[in-house]
Amino acid sequence: MEIHVSYKFYSFRDRTGQNEEQWAERTVEGEIRSCYTRTLTRIFDRFLEGPNLKILEAGCGLGGWVHYFRERGHDVIGVEYEASVVQRVKAYDSSFPIVQGDITNLDFPDNTFDAYISLGVIEHFEEGPQKALNEARRVLKPKGLAFITVPYLSFFRRIWVHPLREIYFALRRLKGKKDYFWEYRYTKKELAFFLNEAGFEILYTGIDDYIAEDKKHHIGLYADFFFLRKKGGEIWELNLPGRLFLRIARVFSPWLFCSGLHMVARNVK
Repeated sequence: MEIHVSYKFYSFRDRTGQNEEQWAERTVEGEIRSCYTRTLTRIFDRFLEGPNLKILEAGCGLGGWVHYFRERGHDVIGVEYEASVVQRVKAYDSSFPIVQGDITNLDFPDNTFDAYISLGVIEHFEEGPQKALNEARRVLKPKGLAFITVPYLSFFRRIWVHPLREIYFALRRLKGKKDYFWEYRYTKKELAFFLNEAGFEILYTGIDDYIAEDKKHHIGLYADFFFLRKKGGEIWELNLPGRLFLRIARVFSPWLFCSGLHMVARNVK
């Protein structure tokens, strides 16, 4: 399949090492707390009307959003690929509705869910997101909604963050060190292309980060600048210089420094 994505993001760790590093300092409690001041909460409130909706989170990690929707009375289940992550969640709460599985080959019948949620997952398939999105459409009911977040190829990342990374990795390669694919970073046009190709109609485009009222967390700044992270802090928590930078950054458009591009799309089958 042809891949229409502008930026391919590499790591100096292989997939196993990157996954271990990603989850090492994170906790179920921290993931749950992180949901409540995210921009996504307002998007979900806007589009998910009515009680007891059947919801799938594909690639749910430690289950923060699964808890969020269960708390609101929805029939939710999370699917996570990493067995060790599922075991950690079950150790925290054995009743937690999470199972191990592959989001490109889901063990659910056609037309099962009212909503499909995938936050920072489909970008990790080097062959492209098509299989995951086609499977999402299969398990969604007609007119069901998909909520998709991918890393955003922002202007700031184009002109500053990514060029610095390219220099760093070029120097590593000169020393004979290997790098590994980790994710794609998408423009709005690119994500819309893949969703349309899979049979979805775009209803909404926005950012996935923290709301302006939250003064100490920001995914974009945390992800792009390791020196702005609070040592020993919560996930996505900034240190004092990071919080000062965040105050300045919020004078500008939230699109400039945000981490995630988020789209809500309707299954048109």
